[in-house]
Amino acid sequence: MKRENPFDEIPEDRTAVDNILRINVTNQMRLTVMADQKANIMITVASIVFSVTVANLDNEVMKWPLLFFAFGCTISLLAAIFAIIPQTGYPKKPGTNEIDRDSPAFNPLFFGHFAHIPIEEYKEDYAETLMTDDRIYDALAGDIYGIGTTLMNNKYKWLRRSYMAFLVGMSGAIAIFVVQTIGSADFIMDALSFVGEELKFLGKGICYYTLRCDS
Repeated sequence: MKRENPFDEIPEDRTAVDNILRINVTNQMRLTVMADQKANIMITVASIVFSVTVANLDNEVMKWPLLFFAFGCTISLLAAIFAIIPQTGYPKKPGTNEIDRDSPAFNPLFFGHFAHIPIEEYKEDYAETLMTDDRIYDALAGDIYGIGTTLMNNKYKWLRRSYMAFLVGMSGAIAIFVVQTIGSADFIMDALSFVGEELKFLGKGICYYTLRCDS
């Protein structure tokens, strides 16, 4: 049974409504393209960095920092791939794999839905959608909502995880390198020697300044 259309009460003058829908659809598509571009950039960057780090794992000094960075790049790469995997799910009738054309989630404008029904049924649904402006708006609103939920729950969620994994991998690699460097005996001895020399120089300067002042 078809649900009641919430767009029945829209005023007759629908110029503003048409403009809002057009802008909304355009923005959603732009955000989709931007998400895919960012994911492709992360795939490229993570792949290059992963290749460089793995190629230099024979360096004993940089082994663990590079290994941690390579792990972060792997997670980032996988998350970016998940971000661009197409979502083609469709509403199903309970207990079956048959598409539910009466479901509020069914969208005759989305290929992931109408591809699961015969062409004659698709034409009927499409013709029914085009009969009145109310049904057109309802279908467009459903399409916008579907794109938005895909952006929020799939693309940008995984894209954020990809960026965070890369950032954690890079930050962790730097932290491990610093800890290794500071923890080495040679570094500690060099640091103590440097501090000692600076203190001697500072002491001489203070003594010289004190003698100048006393004279």
